[in-house]
Amino acid sequence: MCDLPHHSSINRFLKLNNTTIHWKLPGEFIIDEVTGRIYAQRTLDREARAVWRFVVLATDEGGEGLTGFTDVIINVWDINDNAPIFACAPDSCHGDVSENSPPGTSVMEMTATDLDDAAVGQNAMLAYRIVGNAALNGANSGADVFSINPATGAVSVAMSGLDREQTDSYVLVVEARDGGGMIGTATATIHVTDVNDHVPRFLDRTCSIRIPESSEPNTPIIELAAEDADAGENGQLTFSVVAGDPEQKFYMVSHRQEQRGTLRLKKHLDYERPGEQRFNLTIKVEDMQYSSLLHCTLEIEDCNDHVPVFIPHFIQLPAVREDVAPGTSVASVAASDLDSGFNREITYSIASESDLYHLFSVDQSGLVTVASELDREKVALHHLVILATDHGTPPLTGTATIQMALLDVNDNGPEFEAAYAPIVWENVLGPQVVRLNQSSTLLKAVDRDSEENGSPFSFSVPLEYRYSNDFHLQDNGNDTATITALRAFDRERQKEFLLPVIMTDRGSPPKTVTNTLTITIGDENDHAHIAGQKKVFINCHRGNGFNNINIRSLAIHHHPPSQQQQQHFCQPDPPSRAGTATTTSSISSGTATIRRDVPPCRSPAQGQTANPSRAAQLARKSLSFSSQDLARYLCEIIRDADQHPETAPFDSLQVFSTEGGGSLAGSLSSFSSAGLEEGTAAGHECLKEWGPRFEKLKALYDANPRHSKLWS
Repeated sequence: MCDLPHHSSINRFLKLNNTTIHWKLPGEFIIDEVTGRIYAQRTLDREARAVWRFVVLATDEGGEGLTGFTDVIINVWDINDNAPIFACAPDSCHGDVSENSPPGTSVMEMTATDLDDAAVGQNAMLAYRIVGNAALNGANSGADVFSINPATGAVSVAMSGLDREQTDSYVLVVEARDGGGMIGTATATIHVTDVNDHVPRFLDRTCSIRIPESSEPNTPIIELAAEDADAGENGQLTFSVVAGDPEQKFYMVSHRQEQRGTLRLKKHLDYERPGEQRFNLTIKVEDMQYSSLLHCTLEIEDCNDHVPVFIPHFIQLPAVREDVAPGTSVASVAASDLDSGFNREITYSIASESDLYHLFSVDQSGLVTVASELDREKVALHHLVILATDHGTPPLTGTATIQMALLDVNDNGPEFEAAYAPIVWENVLGPQVVRLNQSSTLLKAVDRDSEENGSPFSFSVPLEYRYSNDFHLQDNGNDTATITALRAFDRERQKEFLLPVIMTDRGSPPKTVTNTLTITIGDENDHAHIAGQKKVFINCHRGNGFNNINIRSLAIHHHPPSQQQQQHFCQPDPPSRAGTATTTSSISSGTATIRRDVPPCRSPAQGQTANPSRAAQLARKSLSFSSQDLARYLCEIIRDADQHPETAPFDSLQVFSTEGGGSLAGSLSSFSSAGLEEGTAAGHECLKEWGPRFEKLKALYDANPRHSKLWS
């Protein structure tokens, strides 16, 4: 760059030696009109334009003569006006170097440029150096770790010991100085890349696990964690089982990024198999180059997965006499369980459905004994189900069956084949064969014992009955007997006969029993009707035109009352002064008696109130008639029964009662409404005792005395 005088105009004519100079210059230059010197109008920048070239014209005679020209070349000389500049500045100065790189390892090029002229002087001659550092991590100084070539700016490792795990990046301040003393700086970041120089290690130094044998496949057993200081792929870990699992019962699931692995079950475990109570696994963790091992002990916990087993599970015993004594042992059973601990401890019992009568017992050694007396006739063949239950959770049960037949003992005598109810009709001359039921005249026996202790049976009667004039028993010799009535019988003298029958089976020893046959004498209508005696208790009350007759009891005897007594019974009571009538009749004729000693009903005019409970008792026990005609009709019925024997057999009993008997309210018929006093509230109190459903009825009678007359 050169400095020239500055002038404002660039197009002028100059007279020199009668010559006129005409020029055309760029705006950066001017020419002196007298001397012809060219001057720069402003500061030139060589870095912008190093050479200027233009033509100067000269014309004589005022521009009308000859013309000459010259080519002017102006070279701009360099001065040191530019500082060095780093091409990567300000954000792109990055370098990478592997950890553990030896000294001299090239890291990066820190190249700067200087716009000054490198061909002239030292303005563009650069020298590099590291003037500062800022280590991001760790204690080492970047200036100590790295060096730079002063001529080229190449950065290299200056010392050994680069460790990414200690310091993973450095920041260097690099200076470039030119020959003129101008300086340029840039900041370089150097990243230390990882090298797989660390061995992965398990965080746990020991491993001991307990696993139930009932665990399902894919069940996670334990999660193992490891560490590796390396990064990226060098820090991704893989886990595996490398020893102690010949049948591949287990497998590892690796979570490589998280540096952990999960041990899982691959197949079912069986504690009872040899070698499966404990596993000593060797687990390996590895990165791309290095690995570590961990020994892991797996204790398998027994589960109650085996049912107790009987050997044999079916036992057929020889037949046993049914009279075997309680406490006698009949069999011994044993069960085994492949489990261990409480899971193999066994308790024996008998299934209740196989021993409904609790005839047997089993102790904890497996000994089966008779607990109660046996009866072949109740159960001839026993199928005992023996249970073996272990103490596991939940408990498991195995079974064995004992089959045992019982030998018959002659412990049952013959019995009648059916519930015989023989009838011999009275007044039939003997001999006559007794019909034991509707279809047969044969007496048959059965025996609950076995056939060898059963028929043929023998029939007889006790010695004192063998020569009786009543009945004869004939043994037919074919397990039947016939009974014959030897005479005619009178049912009115004896209604039934008890005939002991001795029956003997053929057992060894034979069994003899005596069963009693009840023979009923059938009734024939062989007696005429005979008049009897009646006891009638009557309370006759006359008031307001009504007769109230209460019959307290009625007894029929063998002798009827006389005509005079009947007439007296049927006559109405005369009225009394107080409006009430009390009738007490006692007329005797032979054994006939008619008495009435019930206190009379009192009229409300006397101001007396009947006892409600007493009225209720009378209402439940008495027959009430609401009119004189009804009383007369009752007398006619009694008279007709006394005077006409053909109306009912002498030997029969007929019982009559009113409806409503047995209920709390008693009968609602007028036959059973005695004891309610006419026209009084007290006479209706008994309605309350019959329950809430009669409250409304009572209220109606209390509100309307006219209705109470009808009621009474």
